[in-house]
Amino acid sequence: MGILDKNLSIRNRNKMLIGVWEDEDSLMAAASDLVHDGVKIHDIYTPYPVHGLDRIIGVRRSKLARIAFFCAITGFTLVTTMIWYMYVIDWPLNIGNKPVRFAPSWAPVMFEGTVLCTAFGMGFFFFWRNRLVHGIKNELLDPRQTDDYLIIAVETGEGVDNNAVLSTMKKHSPVELREFHHGVQTTI
Repeated sequence: MGILDKNLSIRNRNKMLIGVWEDEDSLMAAASDLVHDGVKIHDIYTPYPVHGLDRIIGVRRSKLARIAFFCAITGFTLVTTMIWYMYVIDWPLNIGNKPVRFAPSWAPVMFEGTVLCTAFGMGFFFFWRNRLVHGIKNELLDPRQTDDYLIIAVETGEGVDNNAVLSTMKKHSPVELREFHHGVQTTI
């Protein structure tokens, strides 16, 4: 698996069942019932964070903290090397008889350089991993998913009973149910 995960793309899916809700409580109840029935939910699309939804569908913890650590180490190393080169090799100055090698006055610059590299690195990797870089086409199942509707997408295939999934979704009163088959959506 690379940085840009192709498994998250809905373009690679053959057939999916899609439920659309207006209410987050109904969505969470439907997601909980589907997971309890053993159905693997491909993804849930919401325009705002829904508290507790990640635990229901089993989303793993983000690895952004590890990336932040490596960006911080990189930034610290680069800034320390830059300061050392400028003060010791390129243009050594004796100011007030202070030592040339590692003066405490380097600490603020090293700290700010570390924070700068961490922030830029995390921003870059966040946008890259979530497919928000320039040139990648948006994959919206419904344009309303970015405004006011909540969507559950269940990938169907071997071992998934479509009628059971649809009945579980209907039990929680969705606004609409649709079938996504090779890029074409039809209302059920």
